[in-house]
Amino acid sequence: MKSVKTFWSEYCEKSSLHGLRYVVHKNATPCERLLWAVLMAVASVTILTHLYASWKSFSYSSMQIVVDNPRYPLSKIDFPAVTFCSMNKILYSKAKKLILSKYENEPELKKKYENSLYIMAMLQYPYYKDLTIFAETNPGTTELSVDNNITDLMLKLMPTVDDMFDACYWRGSKFNCTDILRLQRTEEGFCYSFNSKTSERMTNDSDYNPPIAKPNGSLMPLRNNVAGKMTGLELIMKSLVTEYFPKDKRSKGYNIMVHTPEDFPDISSSYKVYSELNQSSRISVSVSHIRADESLNRLEEKDRKCFLYEERTTRTKNFPTSRSNAEDNCYSECRLRNTYKMCNCTPYYFDMEVLQRNVQISEEFGYLKWNAQDFMNCSCPYPCSFVGYTTEIRNYAKDFLPYTELPHAYTHIEIHYKERFAISYLRSKKYTTQDLLGKHKTFYDLKVSAGMPCSL
Repeated sequence: MKSVKTFWSEYCEKSSLHGLRYVVHKNATPCERLLWAVLMAVASVTILTHLYASWKSFSYSSMQIVVDNPRYPLSKIDFPAVTFCSMNKILYSKAKKLILSKYENEPELKKKYENSLYIMAMLQYPYYKDLTIFAETNPGTTELSVDNNITDLMLKLMPTVDDMFDACYWRGSKFNCTDILRLQRTEEGFCYSFNSKTSERMTNDSDYNPPIAKPNGSLMPLRNNVAGKMTGLELIMKSLVTEYFPKDKRSKGYNIMVHTPEDFPDISSSYKVYSELNQSSRISVSVSHIRADESLNRLEEKDRKCFLYEERTTRTKNFPTSRSNAEDNCYSECRLRNTYKMCNCTPYYFDMEVLQRNVQISEEFGYLKWNAQDFMNCSCPYPCSFVGYTTEIRNYAKDFLPYTELPHAYTHIEIHYKERFAISYLRSKKYTTQDLLGKHKTFYDLKVSAGMPCSL
């Protein structure tokens, strides 16, 4: 029988790792054999170290975002939702007719009711705290409670679609405004939205009021494949300057929010358009599409810092039901929960005066203790795949408009795509399986060549 030593010598002589044959070479001196053994050991340790580092990089690979398609078709992306909020939440004519007319013979009581309604009409981000000053200087506002449910009352006194909008156009075609706009709950009160999945849905909605309901119950927002003037949403809005309370000295106009169809509108990022200005406002939208690669499936959510599944359902019973892959809804829900926790109530439009918008900050330079305001304890990871809308607003003189039949005090607003294409990005792992296999082959080649014959 062959001994182990004999087997080992034969293996080293015939091995493709050429360095091994010199370890057992019969004509080599002991020093030469030792040298080759040390070289082989060092090469093996080095290769194993690099293989471990390679595997570690593969297992905990960071992510990268690269341009996938600079001319991604707009037809594959939902047109953004647009929400319109009047700065005045109560029409003075409706307040006089439905509420104040009942107290014509009781001037003091009428004044208290008017002050209370004036406070509700003044609700506007970010000046909620200023209303307490008004309440202290206007007797009766803190003592009086309206007879109606506050939500029902505000729905009755708010401007209707016909009160706010005179004409509506989509892709150059005229539509009845009531057929393409829906009631929308926001953190500033009741507003109206176009193409929003989070807006209110009624049984008497028009069949083509976007987003369109599919047979399976899912909602399909409208899309657009062109860009430029008069290719998107165009609105002629009434000024309502005569419908503010007499003592209301604010500038009159509207808050306009452009957001993804899945999002609840964020009033903090709105544009203000003022009715007193003789101008037309044009909002142009640029689009970016971020897509997640399948390689991200190998990472846990805590490692990739974003979630892959497309929909998340809000869980707060007082928050309108929505399904979204956007983190904005998560923060809106968190603000609602924190407000409910602090005051055991919610605002009338979510059936809570939402003051808190600061999230918890990290302990880094620049966030000193005196600069660290109260914060919400929110955990809102962002989606790995999403569509981002970047907007800019420009104002023009409106004397060129052919709406001669309209009164002088109207507001013209247009929202359209800025470019004919979106930019598509791909989010993926920086170190892929192909990279790992490629490095393994390189290390194997190095190990083989490490023992190539050389003159002794």
